[in-house]
Amino acid sequence: MKKKGKKTSQAVVVPEHVPAAITEIIKQDQAENVKDSADQEDRPETKNIYILLSRTGTVPSKVIRFLKPMPYAHASIAFDENLTEMYSFARKTVHYPFYCGLIDEDIDKGVFGRKKTTKCLVLRLPVTEEEYGKVHQTVERFKADRGKYGYNYLGVFAARVHIAIERKYNYFCTQFVDKVLQMSGINLFGKKSGLVTPEDYRTSDKLEHIYEGLLVNYRNWLTSFGLTPEEKSLRKNEKKEMKEKRRLLRIRQKEQQRQHKEQQKELRDQQRSIRTELRDQQLDQQMELIEQQRAEQHILIREQRRELREKQKEIDRKQMERQQEREMLIPTIDKKDDSATVV
Repeated sequence: MKKKGKKTSQAVVVPEHVPAAITEIIKQDQAENVKDSADQEDRPETKNIYILLSRTGTVPSKVIRFLKPMPYAHASIAFDENLTEMYSFARKTVHYPFYCGLIDEDIDKGVFGRKKTTKCLVLRLPVTEEEYGKVHQTVERFKADRGKYGYNYLGVFAARVHIAIERKYNYFCTQFVDKVLQMSGINLFGKKSGLVTPEDYRTSDKLEHIYEGLLVNYRNWLTSFGLTPEEKSLRKNEKKEMKEKRRLLRIRQKEQQRQHKEQQKELRDQQRSIRTELRDQQLDQQMELIEQQRAEQHILIREQRRELREKQKEIDRKQMERQQEREMLIPTIDKKDDSATVV
């Protein structure tokens, strides 16, 4: 803040050879300028609190807007225009809408990061530095007992029929934002926090509309807001260069993917060739084994045939011997018979 000091008197400069009436007017104007500058020095420095109204298109958002049609269904409180430090009562996990409580919100993560079509309205509330500090301290007290807080589901439905249900550790988003402001000495609407809706913030004449559109474009808009034509041209050229770099990067990635696919194809061909060679080697080994077994079987068969021939020869030899013995015995018997007949 600017330090208060003694007001320095400024000399009233009046050009020469000017009529008296005009001289008097000039003196009055210069005196008013001196008074305005002194009042501006005495005026306390102001800061800004930001309120974000949003419509994500999720099922809870559609249910809230079904109960009471209005452009927005969710409210958050932030301490800087970039919305980097922002708080609200909402779902704690992206995929489970009924596990809710006090959360730190980020427009690039969570539901906001997932829903790229989220529409929003950013509101600015000028406050004194003292009020700004009180609001920040109030939020810090909420954060210190974060685990105790839950979502005021019943209060959401009751507010639609103008009934305020307020519990110590249960809030819904708009109720939380208004409660923080009331606890810090800022009363925007003059009613209970449990009856405040997003429409109250949107239509309040105490809040300044600074941006309305897609939430995903807000920071780009904020960055380009108030730039000179030269800066805008430079930013445009930077975007073109970035776009060209991205295009070249995509081409390089596609080329790398193509090379990777070719390498994979070559590797598969090599594996197929190796498998074929292994299969051929196995077949050759099997054929050699079969030929070896067949040769061994032929040798065994020849050996068996030789043994059979030898046995057959032995049998034939014995038969011949027996035949000869018979032949030798038969003449002797015939001679005995002849001699017996003669007698």
